[in-house]
Amino acid sequence: MKWEEWYKLARNEALWQNREEKGLLKAEYVNDYILRLWFEENLDVSIYELDFYPLIVEESPGGVFSSLKNKGRFRLVEGDYALVWPNPETGAYDGQTIDIAPECIRFFCEKYGKKLDTPEKAMAA
Repeated sequence: MKWEEWYKLARNEALWQNREEKGLLKAEYVNDYILRLWFEENLDVSIYELDFYPLIVEESPGGVFSSLKNKGRFRLVEGDYALVWPNPETGAYDGQTIDIAPECIRFFCEKYGKKLDTPEKAMAA
């Protein structure tokens, strides 16, 4: 259901015209299926923690996301504008890379994530 919400929103072209996503600055594995995500803002940073268990395991969107059910694979996350899982065997950005657009990740963070107030709190968490 959560993915369907995103797909519906993503198909609405009017929402994306003249809009620029600054992107993801950093992604950090916390535990289980939880990631801490840093987004660039105009003169600031927004930090969220997002549990991907409902998105990856419960909803089981299939396709490339199936391999992310493996926690060993899930831990290999990087934040490089998009949310990226490079090829687990080579670390390369190739046909085995999984990436999710920053607009999609921000949508899930704002709707289902936990916003951390300041960078200091993120470091302490």
